[in-house]
Amino acid sequence: MLQKIFLLIALVAVSLLSPEAISLTQTPADLARIEKEMEEQKAAAQGLEKKENATAQELETLRDKLIAAGQELQTKSNEQEELENRLTALEKETERRTLSLHESNQRLALLTRLLLQFSRQPSEVVLMQEASPDEPIHRTILLRSMLPRLKDETNKLAQEVDQYTQLQNQTEGQRNLVKAAGQNLSWQKNKLDQLIQTRQGYLKKTTEEKEALARQLESLTNEAKDLRQLMEKVSDSSWSKAVGKEKTKRSPRAKAGLKLPVAGKVLRGYGDKDDFGVISEGLTFAASAGSPVIAPQAGRVVFAGAFRGYGKVIILQHEGDYHSFLSGFARLDVDVGQPVDSGEPLGVLPTKGQGKAELYFEWRHDSKPVSPI
Repeated sequence: MLQKIFLLIALVAVSLLSPEAISLTQTPADLARIEKEMEEQKAAAQGLEKKENATAQELETLRDKLIAAGQELQTKSNEQEELENRLTALEKETERRTLSLHESNQRLALLTRLLLQFSRQPSEVVLMQEASPDEPIHRTILLRSMLPRLKDETNKLAQEVDQYTQLQNQTEGQRNLVKAAGQNLSWQKNKLDQLIQTRQGYLKKTTEEKEALARQLESLTNEAKDLRQLMEKVSDSSWSKAVGKEKTKRSPRAKAGLKLPVAGKVLRGYGDKDDFGVISEGLTFAASAGSPVIAPQAGRVVFAGAFRGYGKVIILQHEGDYHSFLSGFARLDVDVGQPVDSGEPLGVLPTKGQGKAELYFEWRHDSKPVSPI
């Protein structure tokens, strides 16, 4: 009843604004039609809300899969590195054994040749020189005394050949393990890439939003002359508000402690000096080419793009006035304003070049670098 009264009041108001468009005398059929349209709009709004909630739930589930896939990939990367290190050690040992086997073979050949020459000498020179009657006996005794050494050298060489064959089999088996692990790692990376593409599809921005964000980032990078100024600007509340909008409202799920952003070894720790004597304000990791980089802690992306000599970088804002700075990416898989959970993939390291790829990671509090350990 109240709804019908509201409809009548609305119709009267509209008729006053546009008397030519709507008649003051409304039939029950008109009221029923308008009421039906309003019910349809209400149902459509409820359906849209339900769809948005379902999308948000799907996105949460997808994030859980992404975190699990990222952790699995880090584990596989560490296993791959251990297998490769083992293979390298076996190849070096094979090389050392090859040289040792060659030397043993040469010693045995030399000893055999000398024995043969010594055993044949009497028949060749006995007519050309005077010899005592006991000389043949002495030679026989000497030859017999040398035979055990020849036997030992022969046995030693046989053992080395057997060990060398076993080592070759181990090395070949290790190569097969490395190859299989590499194929599995490649499959894991493809799986993670597909999940990332699905996630970014849920969070896709409109053309207008992308253009506006690009202008903001360009202005920010032009204003910030160094990393310190950049961190100060992205730490400002006005910037956080400007990039804090997202289509699916959620808060990152914070977890205690920090995760290593990449699977690898620390080349330089916090406070260490580099080759130029500059003290490091963060951690430098050496990781396999193409390794994924994950969020060390839950937070929100407040910067993602290239910045003055650092290449492609990502800055995350965390609770308690903390920020993390990561540089060395070949590809960025997150957008500015996007929330991320602890362990959620952010991007990947370069795949080109020789040796390991490097990632630089800073943990900051109140815009000042602090030890992440």
